[in-house]
Amino acid sequence: MKLHGFSSARISPVAGLAASAFLWCGGDAGRAAESEAKDDEVRKAVKAALTFHAPFDGETDAAVARGERRIFTAAAAAQVKEARPGLPDGDKVRLAKGEGRRGDALRFTEREIPFVFYQGAGNVAYRKEDWSGTVSLWLRLDPKEDLDPGYTDPFQITTRAWNDAALFVDFDQQGDPRDFRLGVFPDLRVWNPENADVPEDKRPLLKVRNPPFGRDRWTHVAATWEGFNKSSREGVATFYLNGKEQGRITGWEQTFTWREDEEIRIYIGLYYIGYLDELSCFDRALTAEEIGYLNRAEGEWYR
Repeated sequence: MKLHGFSSARISPVAGLAASAFLWCGGDAGRAAESEAKDDEVRKAVKAALTFHAPFDGETDAAVARGERRIFTAAAAAQVKEARPGLPDGDKVRLAKGEGRRGDALRFTEREIPFVFYQGAGNVAYRKEDWSGTVSLWLRLDPKEDLDPGYTDPFQITTRAWNDAALFVDFDQQGDPRDFRLGVFPDLRVWNPENADVPEDKRPLLKVRNPPFGRDRWTHVAATWEGFNKSSREGVATFYLNGKEQGRITGWEQTFTWREDEEIRIYIGLYYIGYLDELSCFDRALTAEEIGYLNRAEGEWYR
């Protein structure tokens, strides 16, 4: 018997399951498309803030730069103004073919090498007031097996010294395992006007104990800062590893007076032994979501 034009026959269980599966898969596809669209939106926002990116694929010149693209080498700290373009002679620092996160990477094989850096002018979007920014890079090493004794800075941005208007990440000089640290040191005259021997727990440092490094994996390192150069204690620096926040540095007057007659430099591999890849700078503090995107981004997202 038919009722209102519909068959009285029962729907097959198999057909019902097939219909359910179709709806389920359709829902998955919709969510995937939504996630992809969201990622593309985040990628565009991240790319718009990008001021510098060195992927180290086939060359050391930056693929994106608002300033000088080339890498430079100086024989010593006192000779940075006489630096020459290119890597140091020999193979103590070299491009490692096919050993990067994707493609090539930069490899540092000895602690005592000449200073290697990029020019910061334009590439680091410094502002005299209300300054914010982000640095991102990838590292691969076993700190216990690879590093020699002493402090090790995979990157450091400054015009003067590590403790005078400088941002850096470093491995502590000792420990098993060594702590991995973010340092955001304002002008020396601001945070330590007497240039005293200040204990580490009284410095603008953030320590991460037992950090997730290894020879068999890449670790994403990122630091953001905002509210700097406000002549107050509003400045905040946030530290991320593998897309996860590790903590914040707050409560300091973060005054960085990089003068026009000083040269901003992005030092890499200071006393470091290991691999370094995909070094990036941005003109604002990226959000946690955007840092997460960088941690999982594939391909040439910066193009």
